[in-house]
Amino acid sequence: MNLKKEVLHRLILAKSILVLGQSPGLGQPNAHFVARQVLNGHDAADLTFSAIVDQQGNLPPKGKIPAMIECLGLIDTKADKHVGFFAALNDARNALKHTGNLPHTTQWANVGEDVFQRLSSLCEAALNISLEALDESEFVSNNEVKAHLTSAKQARERGEFKIALEELAKALFRALESTPGLEEIKTGRAKAEDALKLTGFGVSANDFLRLQEFLPMVSAVPAPDWRLEIIEGVLWKQSDFGHPANWREDVVDFCIRTCLSVAISVQNAPSLPSPREFSHLYDYKVTASKDQVEVWEDLVDEEDHMAQVYPNNARPFRVSRRTLRKGESVVVSPYVPHLVSDDLSLSGEPIKRVQLTHDPMFGIIGGLRGRAEFVDLADVTITCVPNELSKDYFPDLEEMPWMEDPPAYRL
Repeated sequence: MNLKKEVLHRLILAKSILVLGQSPGLGQPNAHFVARQVLNGHDAADLTFSAIVDQQGNLPPKGKIPAMIECLGLIDTKADKHVGFFAALNDARNALKHTGNLPHTTQWANVGEDVFQRLSSLCEAALNISLEALDESEFVSNNEVKAHLTSAKQARERGEFKIALEELAKALFRALESTPGLEEIKTGRAKAEDALKLTGFGVSANDFLRLQEFLPMVSAVPAPDWRLEIIEGVLWKQSDFGHPANWREDVVDFCIRTCLSVAISVQNAPSLPSPREFSHLYDYKVTASKDQVEVWEDLVDEEDHMAQVYPNNARPFRVSRRTLRKGESVVVSPYVPHLVSDDLSLSGEPIKRVQLTHDPMFGIIGGLRGRAEFVDLADVTITCVPNELSKDYFPDLEEMPWMEDPPAYRL
């Protein structure tokens, strides 16, 4: 049967309402979760009944809009219309809406799934198509997301489940990357804090975490227009979940549903402010507060360095390099692992040292003992200065005093 566009839209919307956030999480669902699901189930049933009646040409004249149960009675089919179930659902919804009585948690614990199955069978009988077979991709506004979803479904039909998951990873990447406030969520990395962010958009945290476990990471680099471009494909972690035992038909079906749910949920999300990393916007500036400030070279690793301070204060790895005059400054990378660390003066007194240089290769190549230049914190002042990139996006940022992170952040 060729469905009218208006009918198809209502059925797809009904399906998406039921699919979004069906999982209550671990343990028994609470009364408020069940109440939301009852409302969702009632809305989905209302949409589905009116869509079926519209397709069958049984809607009353314009101006007379039948209630949900009345609309169910207008559906022309010999199949079971589950009148008793939907009447009870209607009563539970009305009691909630008009008197504030929460639905019985045990009775309606699986209301989302129960409504979905009954509506799907009713659509199958009346329209010769189930809700499961409807494609919500029509509601996806991002053409790139939609293209990857289509490729995933095509790969699924060919039995190429690994390729299908790779296409879904790209679809999810584009859906998140194009949504302000969510672009920092990494595809293929299951993190509870990311899942919690998406609950505000109606996405099930459990389903999103499971989706992330099944998907590979997406390798992307900034294009000249600052947009992330997928040029290196995807990255599977075989030692974790990236192996054929997880490349299955049921996995792909679940991931398609969940990826669609995420894409539809976030695509019209309001713009949220995004926190900016300090290291993306600032450099450190270390300025001598007096003349003849010594700059010395020593081991970077604090434990390794302190282990070389012998009882007689011999410092075999400490080498004096130069001095700074008063007011002379050194700009320091924000990626220095520990800008300020503990040290001992040549006379054995506890001091704080400030690291001036940083080689990111130290600590990566096995056996290489990292060295850097340092000054005594007591002889300098440290400020934070906006870098070149910040001037393009935040031209009003000013130089500010450096504040040491509280000890609690180092735990």
